Amino acid sequence: MKFLVLAILFAYGAAETTRVRASIHCGFQKKNGLPIVSLMEEDFSHVAIFNWFDSDDTLDETTVEYGEHFTLDGSEIEIFSTEPYLRIRHQCFGEEREDFVDLSQFEADPMGIIHLGHIVLKLNGYTIQH
Repeated sequence: MKFLVLAILFAYGAAETTRVRASIHCGFQKKNGLPIVSLMEEDFSHVAIFNWFDSDDTLDETTVEYGEHFTLDGSEIEIFSTEPYLRIRHQCFGEEREDFVDLSQFEADPMGIIHLGHIVLKLNGYTIQH
């Protein structure tokens, strides 16, 4: 019983939480559908054989209106460190497309929230405006 309690406490202590606040914009394009934004944690997606056994984890997900602020948060237990990113599925330019925002280049505020600001989708990728 003591081992189980210690294991639970260790797992809770080893969990890393990621919180992101942002909004999605489609520029001056016709806005088809609503974007689905997922907070993901990369596991072995760059190694195809390992990805079969342990694909990237979805920590949180939401569907938002263009221009609407959203907050996503999730926790993950990892042996090393977490590698969070956003996956944005949208039809901003007609065809369905996915864009990925690597969150490792952004620093969280004292409350642990990564404020991205405005993610502006473009024909070739996106820009972030604070």
